[in-house]
Amino acid sequence: MAIGWGIRGNFGHQYGAAFAGCLSAITVCLLSGRPDWQRKVLYFGFFGSLGWGFGATISYMQVISYTESGQVATQWFGYASLFIIGFLWASLGVAATALVAVSDKEKLTKLFKVVLYVFAAWMILDLIEDPIAGLLEPANFFDNTNSRQKNPLYWLDANYLSPCFALLAACAYDLVTGKKKNLLWIPVYIFGGALIGFLIQYILRITGLENMLSNVLTYHLGDLSYTDPTTGLPVYTSEDLLTNWPRWFADYPQVIGAFVGVTGGITLYFKRFGKFADGASLIVYMAGGWMVFFLALPVLGSLLLEHYGGIRMTPPRSDDWAGITGVFAGTIIWLRKNNYLPVAVAAIAGGVIGGLGFSGIQWLKQLLMAPGNPRILSGRGLIPGSSVYDNSVLQWANWQGQNWHSFLEQSYGFINGVAIAIGVGLLAKRLPISNEITQLPFRKWMMGICTIFVLLVIPYVNLIKNVNTWSNNLKPEVWMQKINTQQTIPANWNVPYIGKLPAMQFLSLSPEWWYNIAWLLLLIVFIALVKRHYKQPLSIIPDTWTGKAQLISMLLLWIMVLGNFERELVQWTPERLLTEGVITADAIIFSYFILALPKTVSKPALITDISFKPLYLWEWRFAILAFIVFPPLFLLTNRMIYHYSPNEVLDTRKYHLRFGPQADWRARPILKTAEHK
Repeated sequence: MAIGWGIRGNFGHQYGAAFAGCLSAITVCLLSGRPDWQRKVLYFGFFGSLGWGFGATISYMQVISYTESGQVATQWFGYASLFIIGFLWASLGVAATALVAVSDKEKLTKLFKVVLYVFAAWMILDLIEDPIAGLLEPANFFDNTNSRQKNPLYWLDANYLSPCFALLAACAYDLVTGKKKNLLWIPVYIFGGALIGFLIQYILRITGLENMLSNVLTYHLGDLSYTDPTTGLPVYTSEDLLTNWPRWFADYPQVIGAFVGVTGGITLYFKRFGKFADGASLIVYMAGGWMVFFLALPVLGSLLLEHYGGIRMTPPRSDDWAGITGVFAGTIIWLRKNNYLPVAVAAIAGGVIGGLGFSGIQWLKQLLMAPGNPRILSGRGLIPGSSVYDNSVLQWANWQGQNWHSFLEQSYGFINGVAIAIGVGLLAKRLPISNEITQLPFRKWMMGICTIFVLLVIPYVNLIKNVNTWSNNLKPEVWMQKINTQQTIPANWNVPYIGKLPAMQFLSLSPEWWYNIAWLLLLIVFIALVKRHYKQPLSIIPDTWTGKAQLISMLLLWIMVLGNFERELVQWTPERLLTEGVITADAIIFSYFILALPKTVSKPALITDISFKPLYLWEWRFAILAFIVFPPLFLLTNRMIYHYSPNEVLDTRKYHLRFGPQADWRARPILKTAEHK
């Protein structure tokens, strides 16, 4: 996990975390020594990658900065928030991994089918999101980075469309696998809901209550009373600021009632007729939990704390933390209702370790950065320019200039590795070994999809980002072409020999397309080899599942390690030794252990009827206690060492504030027309 997290820091977001989760899930399966688990190694990798990907949607760089701000309230909030983020990230990652360990073949097969529906829904979302946004506001130019707040679908910078489409996928699965006699009720509920919603909005409008209700349920994402410290004049107007609702609500207010009615109608239909069998209910609990907590906390709950920035963790940035909290709550409720208490036990154990890990490693990083730290010297009354101050800064300049964020990433990844080892390890020693998995094979199409996902899809979605890095750092005249003095686009490279022939100009492709073609060829050959292996086993693939798991882990590991290295090689600096150097050394050590240590336990465990409930309750008590005790402890010890000067002029470009007159949400809100922060 330390290796994966170091690489995740370079590639970022869900795909990078998915690699770390996949590699660690395969490893914990392999080292368990359990034949019933090792046969499911591909499913450990598949579901482990999904589980660890959830937490990557949470914005956390501002939270890290909170702990370094020197403002007491903001620092405590930063340590507490890092605990929450780490808890959510690790608990869902461990839960997904443990779910594979506990599930039998039949349940795992059915859940796998449901997940494929979700993947299909997300692919559709990728295809239609931008066109729909363009239709809603054709004249409003936006992108997915610096001007994403101009997108009419933008809502608190959150990935809310993904859980919405996951819910639609669960509904589609229910319709396809359920009884068809109730299908005729769907248009009745949809059109009936739309009509009722439209009529309610119409009544509110003609009675004059619509504007009043809108004002009650809406607040601006900023402080209208904020004044420029130099001029004393108000800086922002209501026209400058976004609100707590999607942007299209302001552009198309006349359809809000019908939209809410349709949503309510679909919900009522599936409440009455939906069965959500085969694990589809898990998707409903997770995605439904996302929406419920998102609406309850930052959207509506913030109305009560508007003058304090709302119930938001990193305003003005993303509020996905609230949605992921709902995913966690929905997952735990589903696990309890469906007799998966061992999975919940593993999840809470992993969550506590992950929470302490994220907040604790940031605290440790700050302690290690104390020698020669200019802020500590200033806090002790030393003045820049004095001999003592300048000599101390000079002596420790190299130490201070190291890539400390990489230290944070890899160390926190290591703690997450401890979390999954302990969380899943609790089950490895307490659950009897099942004979079912060793006797009944999984379906070949499932095995094929999982193999392609682990060995091709996860590397591809990460390594495709290398092309952009190469474009920015290699010969610009080769990789980019100018449109005008300020704008460039990817260059087109011709197909050899025939690319410039008459009527063949369409064979000029961008670097990214050439990269995609190489992966497409690899995919075709890979599928052919999988089919060939099922007809006649390939000699390169070991006969035992221990050997297969070792082969899979080695391939995945070194594809990503080398891909990560070639990404950074074009922009190499000595500071990268702390990242790529440590990653490579760790990978070499990991390779030895993963090949030398695994063994298979042939004798079944003599354990029956273990109750996980006492452990589950104890874990919750410890989690609450840890949240209460450790963030204040980290805060206190940090301030004892740093001696923050009360006269310090904080560099707000480097440090973020959650509270106070210069808090980010007040001084630097996201504006409708300016670049996104």
